[in-house]
Amino acid sequence: MAEVLSFYQLKTKRDVMLEKKLLRTLSLQKVTISSKKLTKKVFPFADDPAGMMSDGCIDFAIEAYLAGGRYGEASKHGESYEEIKKRSYQEEKELIEDLTGCLQSWGNMFHIKIKTSSLHAFAEIFLNTWWQEGFRESEKRHKLRLH
Repeated sequence: MAEVLSFYQLKTKRDVMLEKKLLRTLSLQKVTISSKKLTKKVFPFADDPAGMMSDGCIDFAIEAYLAGGRYGEASKHGESYEEIKKRSYQEEKELIEDLTGCLQSWGNMFHIKIKTSSLHAFAEIFLNTWWQEGFRESEKRHKLRLH
């Protein structure tokens, strides 16, 4: 007898396969360097010996990269970048808010007072960069017929 899968199971399986393919192309070294640059910009005098801040930023960068890659799949159906960006607004906003909150708590940990608006700007630029990277990678995979 054949196995019956629900739509949700098939979608989850397809998403996991896509994420595995995208993660194979992601350079951990680039992500690490980028996250260390962010933490040095935001907290220039803070010492992060355990790498807690940069590890947290790496997690957010990977999430943004995978989100961009998932939305990049829609480009193969002819949807424009602007339309896709509008659709991803809520998910992207949540990631930015979460990273801003983490940056704020790390600043409190080091007794550094930074305006939330400037932290929000740093988080937005950082995550937008990785979202676009994932989007471009997904588009490239489609154009090269690697899907």
